[in-house]
Amino acid sequence: MTSSSQLLWGKYVQYDRDEESVLLDPVGLDSVYLDRGEVADLSAAPPTATHDALAGLGFTPDEPPTGRREALRARLHDLGLAPTPSRISGLRVVLTDRCNMACTYCFVDTNTGKPDMTHHELAEGLTYLFEQNAGQREVSIQWFGGEPTIRFDLMRYGDALADELASRYDVERIRRTVVTNGARLTDEMLEHFVRHQYGIGISVDGPPAINAVNRRLLGGQSADDRIGANVRCLLEADGLYVGCNLTPTAANIGQLGETVSWIIEELGLKFIYVNTPIPSEGRWRVKGRDLARELYEARLTALSKGGMLFSVLDRAFQALDTRRPMLFDHMQGDRSLNAALLPGSRISLCDINFTEPSFIHTLDELRAGPELLGGVAKEVAPYEKCGDCPALAICGGPSRNEQALVGADAPDEEMCAFYTGTVEIAVWDNTGVQ
Repeated sequence: MTSSSQLLWGKYVQYDRDEESVLLDPVGLDSVYLDRGEVADLSAAPPTATHDALAGLGFTPDEPPTGRREALRARLHDLGLAPTPSRISGLRVVLTDRCNMACTYCFVDTNTGKPDMTHHELAEGLTYLFEQNAGQREVSIQWFGGEPTIRFDLMRYGDALADELASRYDVERIRRTVVTNGARLTDEMLEHFVRHQYGIGISVDGPPAINAVNRRLLGGQSADDRIGANVRCLLEADGLYVGCNLTPTAANIGQLGETVSWIIEELGLKFIYVNTPIPSEGRWRVKGRDLARELYEARLTALSKGGMLFSVLDRAFQALDTRRPMLFDHMQGDRSLNAALLPGSRISLCDINFTEPSFIHTLDELRAGPELLGGVAKEVAPYEKCGDCPALAICGGPSRNEQALVGADAPDEEMCAFYTGTVEIAVWDNTGVQ
């Protein structure tokens, strides 16, 4: 099967495959499928029946009055989509940087000797969260580290305080999650998780031969048997939502499908979230198009085995399904923000970058200047070449976090390849949004 793309009428992307095509408007996200006869008809001199049909759907050869970057910004304005968050509705609470593992790719500097969060700092942060969400339906709290269960005492204290604050500020529901390597589980923890109906994300990168390449205990030994036993305990408990956080690494790239099969069939986890590779040392560490293709194949594997796999690829599916840009990945659907609460009563507006100074503010600064939340907002298509990209309204250029990590406004070429690859997959796929 051969596939290629070309620009049609200066503003549409025509994806060709085996003499059939899909036309995509990279600003409005409208798309249309053309069979072989229509592709042949389209290549003839207009007007033809296909030209007339496309015109009826809004696909015309008229040049836009402005460039595509400006056209996208105008569309966002017309849709009422703004990049500035309205409030912080969720906190990733970084209790400690201590960890019982030394994962080679972790984006957190672990076991540095820095102080853990104090009870007072946790109380200050949770109070701020509920203040900002008085009368709202839900807030979210995610316990994070290092390995957060090392400070289970803080988790237990924070959950009790959160219940009090929810009552005080008339918040209907608290969504609690913890991201853990799964190597530490006690009966006391299990009882607590069940009582509060936790969502638990187990960080696993594949079967032992893969997982142990990057994920080992501090002493160098594997913890896979212990993790497997703890996962079984969690799955057997009532009221818990247990899933897997899977990170693409050099050890599992090329084997994501097999990895997903093992996670579902052997580990028993049916929900898998694949982390997006984070640029390190100024560049991506994976081939973008290869990763896009692997994510799609892994997604089909998960569906065939009764599981669900979510990744950035789903952003392309959702955008094409709704015909709405999915640009502001730092925001929730209601324009609220998930941020990170750090030791020292500080908040990082980017919940996966705890070191970039422009993201970090004190609670007092955020109370006094709520407009500071805009400091994490993406500048749509900041790079001129973004205007030629088929993924314009799905990627929109690098986020502030990606720009900080690569040290430039221009996106990494592998990031561009990843997003254009996901769009090409999405326009042909018919499995839809999970």
